[in-house]
Amino acid sequence: MFLLKLYSEPHGLFDEVEFVNGINFVYGKKDSNNPKESINSIGKSTFLDLLDFCLLASYQKSHNPRLFAAKDILSGYDIVLEFRIDDIRYIIKRCVDDIKRVKFGTVGNIEVYDIDVLKKHLGQLIFNQDDYSGKFFPKWYRSLINFYLKIQKFKKDQFNDPIKYMKDVNEVETNIYQLYLLGLNNTLSYKNFDVRSHLNKLKPAIKQIEKLLEEKYDLPSLAETNKNINKLKYEIKKLENAIDSFKLKDEYEDVENEANKLTQTIKDKWFQNFADKKKVDAYEESYTIPESISVTKINNIYTELSQEFASTVKQVLKEAIDFRKKLSQNRKRFLEKEIAELKENIKEREKEIFEIEKKRAKLFRFLSAQEAIKDLTDAFSIVTDKKSQLSELESNTKILNDLQTEKNQVEAELKTIENDTFEYVKSLNKEIENLYELFTDVYNEIYINLKNESGFSIDYNKRKDKLVDISISMPDMYGKGKNIGRTLVYDIFVLLNSYRFTNNFPHFLVHDGIFDGVDKAHFIAVYEYIQKLVNSGKEIQYITTINEEGTLSDKFGNSDKVTPERIEQEAILVLSPKNKLFSTDFKNIE
Repeated sequence: MFLLKLYSEPHGLFDEVEFVNGINFVYGKKDSNNPKESINSIGKSTFLDLLDFCLLASYQKSHNPRLFAAKDILSGYDIVLEFRIDDIRYIIKRCVDDIKRVKFGTVGNIEVYDIDVLKKHLGQLIFNQDDYSGKFFPKWYRSLINFYLKIQKFKKDQFNDPIKYMKDVNEVETNIYQLYLLGLNNTLSYKNFDVRSHLNKLKPAIKQIEKLLEEKYDLPSLAETNKNINKLKYEIKKLENAIDSFKLKDEYEDVENEANKLTQTIKDKWFQNFADKKKVDAYEESYTIPESISVTKINNIYTELSQEFASTVKQVLKEAIDFRKKLSQNRKRFLEKEIAELKENIKEREKEIFEIEKKRAKLFRFLSAQEAIKDLTDAFSIVTDKKSQLSELESNTKILNDLQTEKNQVEAELKTIENDTFEYVKSLNKEIENLYELFTDVYNEIYINLKNESGFSIDYNKRKDKLVDISISMPDMYGKGKNIGRTLVYDIFVLLNSYRFTNNFPHFLVHDGIFDGVDKAHFIAVYEYIQKLVNSGKEIQYITTINEEGTLSDKFGNSDKVTPERIEQEAILVLSPKNKLFSTDFKNIE
């Protein structure tokens, strides 16, 4: 993937920029008439935001504050990016007025895509490896393209860890993408992430049920819960036996029998109503499930194969959906009739229960007055309470047992993954050796005075959840400048390494403000190294922002190879306080 142009339609929002092979400077120049005026907030990073926006970055304020603040300025314009892959020229057009709809295609063949569909399409187009043996999903597009776009969205953003390049993504998931970008099999890392994600969902569910049992029933463990269940079963059985053997006085036997019959009738009608209500719920649920087939999305997919074929598929699918809708409507009318009848039956039974309960109440009042029913009614009440408690305990315990069993199975699977990962890393000796050589070559080109003092390794690390530890070491690597240097070396190394196994991946890197904390000698070395790669026939675009002050100064080393004048001359975009990106100020621009 090679960048060609970035501009607006209609023209005039900002100057059209053509990307070149080699170094692409976005240069901040001081005003010669007012040298004390700041060259911050003139639009260097915002220009890079526009590139990121065309590559389908989020437009939320929390993710892209500068472009979000400039919405009024951007409104009415398409931001257009042209790039090529395998000599095919592609165009993306995106507007802040409708961020979910993006125009994309080749020259003369532009179509409108839903952004989520286009992300997958670009993922396949830019990052697919035909012979790759690991895991790849086109939906990873933004997670992969972010590696090539190190744009400081906030002032506090820094170049810290080149491996964990997305701050909101954990290391276990990041490893999947890192191994993919390095051309190494990521199957076990993907399994590790998938299984650990599952385990992370099980643990809080188990804790929640354990907390419920402890707080409501004062049962601190599963063993205590099982003991309580057995105790309840014993007490219920004992009470039911007592009720079965309970006899009223002979003179009240007829009244007792009548009361028992009424009680049984009430229970039967309650059960029938319960069953009918369940049927009603099931019927109502069955015809409220929404249809979710998108004819347009399917048409867009087949359009890539053939417009005529897509139209045929769309028509056939539409006819099938219409037929299904008719069936659904007929079924709905039938179910509504059934539901109405069931509700009417429930209503009638409730009336009957009410009348029967009044009769039974009279009999109970009579028996209560004779002091013959007291023990029986208390027994029924206690049994009901205990059965309710038992039912809830058994239900929660079953869920807890099932979750615990599933957790044990997942943990056992993790053990297998750990062992397989150990064996896999051992098998990578030759690949790691080749990667180490390339990494060291890049490092030596940039850190000329500290040659062969860097380290690159891929190791198995059981103590970390990610299991595979990609490690980069450099002298004084925790100092600000050197830690930035780790990102500088590693990113160029990954870019060059990808040339070995694919031609699809991006051939560009964006480093926003990375040289602010790097020794000027290393800046010159990077410039010369990129030029050396270009002269050797490689296509590589290194895009970076740089200020006339700060990175460049009167103490710019002894070299005259990279002067401010030369940088200004070679820059793809020169901005200044008098020549800002959008020729105007707006809040939060950096």
